[in-house]
Amino acid sequence: MEPVIFAAEADRPARLVEVEALLDQLSELNPEALLLEPQDVYNLALVSITCTADDHWGRKTESWVAVYNVQACIEAVMLHLDCDADEAAEWVSYNTMGAWMGEGTPTFVGEGDDDV
Repeated sequence: MEPVIFAAEADRPARLVEVEALLDQLSELNPEALLLEPQDVYNLALVSITCTADDHWGRKTESWVAVYNVQACIEAVMLHLDCDADEAAEWVSYNTMGAWMGEGTPTFVGEGDDDV
């Protein structure tokens, strides 16, 4: 597995600025949008925002939601929970991608997004 979000520590400050900009936009467009918690673990996995989520939830509205990269979420969980990739993938699939919390629920892109 090739690292997605933690590969280049030198790029981290610029990436954090990008994430903050996305969070600001999302907060303005949909203050009810949900974010993965804890944010200090998952924020670097945030890659975009969308109002046309293409996921398995069958959303009724076109609310703006956060878009996270699946592989980056797995890497974040591996570091946070000190577990291997398989355990982290299972955790992400069940506890994040598999959790419907309403129209503000984040969506996911990237490898593994069809697994739920």
